Amino acid sequence: MVAATTIDAPIGRTAGHDTTHRRYVKIIATLGPAVAGRESLSALIEAGIDVARINCSHGTIEERARLIHLLRELADERGRLIPILLDLRGLKIRTGPLAHNEAVPLARGAKVRVYPRLVPTTVDQIGVSYPALLDVVRPGSRMLLADGLIELLVEDLTDEYAICSIGRGGPLASGQGVTLPNVTLQEASLTATDRDDLAFAARHGVELLGLSFLSSAEDIHTARAAAADLGARPALVAKIERPAALAKIGEIARAADAVMVARGDLGVQLPPEQIPRAQKEIIALCNRVGTPVITATQMLESMIMQPVPTRAETSDVANAVLDGTDAVMLSAETATGRHATASVEMMDRIIREVERDGPVRPPAVRESLDAADPERQITDALGRAARALSDVAPIETIIVFTLTGASARLVAKGRPRVPIIAVTTDPYVARQLSLVWGIHAIIAPLVDDLEQLLREASRKVVAEGLAREGTEALFVGSLPIYRVSGRTNLLHIRRLEG
Repeated sequence: MVAATTIDAPIGRTAGHDTTHRRYVKIIATLGPAVAGRESLSALIEAGIDVARINCSHGTIEERARLIHLLRELADERGRLIPILLDLRGLKIRTGPLAHNEAVPLARGAKVRVYPRLVPTTVDQIGVSYPALLDVVRPGSRMLLADGLIELLVEDLTDEYAICSIGRGGPLASGQGVTLPNVTLQEASLTATDRDDLAFAARHGVELLGLSFLSSAEDIHTARAAAADLGARPALVAKIERPAALAKIGEIARAADAVMVARGDLGVQLPPEQIPRAQKEIIALCNRVGTPVITATQMLESMIMQPVPTRAETSDVANAVLDGTDAVMLSAETATGRHATASVEMMDRIIREVERDGPVRPPAVRESLDAADPERQITDALGRAARALSDVAPIETIIVFTLTGASARLVAKGRPRVPIIAVTTDPYVARQLSLVWGIHAIIAPLVDDLEQLLREASRKVVAEGLAREGTEALFVGSLPIYRVSGRTNLLHIRRLEG
C-alpha cells in the first residue's frame, strides 16, 4: 500500500506563488540527431533541461564527443551547470542480419533454431549476439525479441542451437533486442565495449554514468573501481532493467549515486501490470535512503510525432512527481522526435503544475537514514532539522556548503519547502548536483574564516538572484571549516546581505 503524499506550500507564501527556485523536480533530455545543431540544442537548454543524456547505443564516438563539446559551450554561454549522463550499453543482445533485407514473418506455433552467433535471420533460424546462450537457457526458458513483441519458448538444446517454438509471432527485423527473462547472464557487469565507453567518459570529464543491465551492487563496485583506475569520479546511475536488479534494489540503491527506473527494458521482462507498483516501490526506497531517483521511458512518447501528449502521458509525468522522483527523463522525444523543445516545455509545465502549491513531500523522505556511518547519520539528522526549521521559521533559503555534494543531497532528501543552494568549490560537483531534487549549485571558494565564508556566500546568492537581500537563510556547514567530506555539524540562521 502506497502512503499518501503531501504537497506543502512554503511558509510565508500563498499557494500558487512562484518561488525563487520555481521548479524542484529536474528534467533530463536525451541528445540525438533532432537536437545535434547549435540552434536546436540552444532551444533545448532555453526550455529548461537540467541534465543532458547521451546513449552509447547510438551514434559514433565522434558524434558523442561533438555533442558534449557543443552542450558545454552553449551551457557556459548561458551560465548553466548542465551535466552529461552517458549511458553505457551494457550486455545488449541483438538478433543477426536479415537474409533477404526484408523483415521475416514468424508465425505462432512454428519452430525455429536459435544460434549463439549472428547467422542470417530466416523463417527457420535466428542468430543472436551472445556466445554463452546455450549455457544459460534450458527447456522451458523464454526468449523475448523486438522489445518483447515476439516470444520464443525453448523446447530443446543441441550442441549448436536451441530449438524453440514461437509463442507470440510477428515480423522480425534486423538487429532487434533480445531479452532472456529470469536468466543470470555471464560477463554482464561491465563488457569490453563498456570499458571503452568508460575510457571515453573519463577523457571527456563526464559527470554521470548510466550502468545498464546490472544485477547487484557488486556491478556498481566494479564500475566504480574501473573509473577510479582511469582517474575518473563520475556519479554512477544504476538502471533498474532486470528482475534480478529489482530483487536487490535495497543494496543497489545504497551503493549507487542515483537510480533510474528504466521502465522500457524492465517492462519487457516483467508483466506490464507490475511496472507501476515497481516504480512506486523503487522511488519510495530511494527516498528513504536518500539516493536520487530518475523515472524514465515513454513519458511523453506520443510527442515524438505529435505536438501535444496524450492525457495519460501527462498523468504519468505528474504521478512520477507525486511519487517523489528527483528527475523525469525524455528519450526519443528529444533525441529523434519532431517536437523536442515542445516536449521539454510540456514536461516543465506539468511539473510546475504539480508543484504549484509547494514541493511534493512523500512519506518516505520523513524517515531517518538507516546508515552505519555516524557522519552520514549526523548529516541526515541535520538535514531533517533544516527541514523542520524551514517549516516553522520565516526562512526563505537553505544554503549548504559541500565539497562532494553528499551534504546537499542529504538536505534535499528531506524535501524542505524552500530552495536549496549548494555552495561548492568544484564545478564538476556543482554539475553533478543538477540532477538532485531542489538543488541549485553555485561555485565559490572555501575560506577558513566562518564569518567571511557566510558573508561572501550570502552576497553571491543575492547577486545571482537566487534569494532576496534582507531575507532569512539557514546555512548548513561545519565548524571549524573542514576541507574533507562528511563533517557537517552546523546550522546557522542569518539575514542575507547584498
